[in-house]
Amino acid sequence: MKKRLILLPLLMLLCMAAAAAPETENRAFIERDSTINADIDSAYARRDWAKCSRLYSMLVRNIETLPFSQQEQYLPYKAFAYYRMASMESLLGRRRQAVRNLEIARQNGFNDYYALIEDTTMNPIRSDARFKAVLRDVRETGDYLHILKKCGAYSPSDTAASLPPFSYETPNSRDLVRLRAYFNLDSIAGCGDELSKIKNLLAFVHNTIRHDGSRSLPPARNAIDMYEACADGSRGLNCRGLAIMLNECYLAMGFNSRFVTCMPKTYEDDCHVINAVYSNTLDKWLWIDPTHNAWVTDTAGNMLSISEVRRYLREDIPVKVNEEANWNNTEKTTTEQYLYRYMAKNLYLLECWDRSCYNIESLRPEERTGLHYIILAPEGYKQDLSSGTLLSTDEAWFWQSPYAE
Repeated sequence: MKKRLILLPLLMLLCMAAAAAPETENRAFIERDSTINADIDSAYARRDWAKCSRLYSMLVRNIETLPFSQQEQYLPYKAFAYYRMASMESLLGRRRQAVRNLEIARQNGFNDYYALIEDTTMNPIRSDARFKAVLRDVRETGDYLHILKKCGAYSPSDTAASLPPFSYETPNSRDLVRLRAYFNLDSIAGCGDELSKIKNLLAFVHNTIRHDGSRSLPPARNAIDMYEACADGSRGLNCRGLAIMLNECYLAMGFNSRFVTCMPKTYEDDCHVINAVYSNTLDKWLWIDPTHNAWVTDTAGNMLSISEVRRYLREDIPVKVNEEANWNNTEKTTTEQYLYRYMAKNLYLLECWDRSCYNIESLRPEERTGLHYIILAPEGYKQDLSSGTLLSTDEAWFWQSPYAE
């Protein structure tokens, strides 16, 4: 899960993209940018909005000093600079120029709908017809709850019977027996009821390895090898790694579980991976997220499935994240940001393997014979599928009970 673009320092954003440019050009580019940003900080502290606007314009010109072939990667940062120019001009009462800069920001890919509706610097231009036009345009790609509500429905499929069954590795397999002993999972799960064990295993993974969304996964993608790669504290795991680790811990403890990739309608640079674990007590799959130590409930406190959360969001039925939810034990995870914004974006498509087992993502291609990657999509969604990938609109089949005959 990434922070919103609008909240990141522009210098940081530019440095992230600059890594792809030649080193000498990078150095000059970053040095100029660093100087300009320092001046922006000083002007902002003095509330000198006119100078801030001029300095943001200099940031744009700095990007344009790069070879044309390299400028495309900087479009998000160019868009950000134009957005900030628009906000400065708005504060100065220069409505025409403010709206024009906002239009240019949109042309360069600005897509932060929530910034537009919350940024108080935009208040002086909100009544402008062109501002409203930009807001309507951004909403169609940046208001993720709106997009989720507009998507097609799921539909039963006549071909579901011909689709492969989902399967789950049994806890007495050699690898899972070893995993159970390696982490002493019986002790971690505790002696409480089923739901307390599910939550205890979630907390164990969340607290043992920090989330690091900037890191790729180690070559061996199983719980033991990923844990050992992180044991010295020098690195963490991205959301996929944490979900794989928790999935294998659940399987080792006899819980039927999957790790599920939650995808937006149009992938840009972010998605999220969580777990679905089957509760025999509740007779349904549960939403479990090790990145945030999170599960989701209705207003009465009943734990919900991924399917239920998605439907509730679409139908404006209130949902909430548990009070314990947090990111890396440093930042509270809130219902509004996590569910209504971030996960609303990532619930358009759901993806998982039809086999849930130890080390599945470290298997060589020849070892994946007979395995399929399944995409659950709303009706009307089109996608070119790679070999071994199947697409279904049948929600009941995708979320079938592991005990279904």
